[in-house]
Amino acid sequence: MEIDVREAARRLGVNDSRVRQLLRAGVLRGRRLGNFWLIRAEDVARLQRNGRRPGRPLAPKRAWAALDLLDGGRAAWLSDSARSQVRRYLADLIAPGPDDWRAALRGRSLVLDVVAHPAAIDRLRRVDGVLSGEPSAAVGRGFDLIVLSEPIAEFYIAEDVWPDLSRSLALREGAESNLRVRLPNEVWPFADAGPSGQGGVGDAVLAADLLEAAEPRAVAAGVARLGELLAGWQRERSRG
Repeated sequence: MEIDVREAARRLGVNDSRVRQLLRAGVLRGRRLGNFWLIRAEDVARLQRNGRRPGRPLAPKRAWAALDLLDGGRAAWLSDSARSQVRRYLADLIAPGPDDWRAALRGRSLVLDVVAHPAAIDRLRRVDGVLSGEPSAAVGRGFDLIVLSEPIAEFYIAEDVWPDLSRSLALREGAESNLRVRLPNEVWPFADAGPSGQGGVGDAVLAADLLEAAEPRAVAAGVARLGELLAGWQRERSRG
């Protein structure tokens, strides 16, 4: 049995453009008649069965693996079987929205709002192994985002490095913070970053962090970039 794009979108709870994106990626199979697509109903039913719902968090190592795979990495810290499970998880995702992504990735880091002297922030930028995660990096990579006039500094720091570093630079948690520190849980996921990370924080990670912003435009930019990366990843998987 075959159905059209509108019916497939209704069954999957997504818009028509997302269905066409799934067709182009090979996740859905169909045939084209002029300007119209006819889609195999059994493919739609399979995605309905396998689709993930908001509220299912990934374990920290797997959350980081999902982002690393989307960034073109290998998630080398996982076993082969665990990596295969994360790949299946990504393959089964259907048009995840901000709540879906936030729920799945929420355990990946401990986030600290920190008060720091401006000179300490400048010193942090020069410390080996401290990686910038500031929104300005997303703008430079083509995200549909306008950075706020006074964004606070954001860095990724390894959990075992943080105690000594915070003492040496007199960094402390506080309400009137001017620095956000992210301590990845259970793994340092940037040792072998994929192509979009260029040895640092990749696009998927920057996009995931934007989902926590207060500005709707930033959240939308994060969702859009994650959607692009996921569609590209699913397309490559389908070719393999």
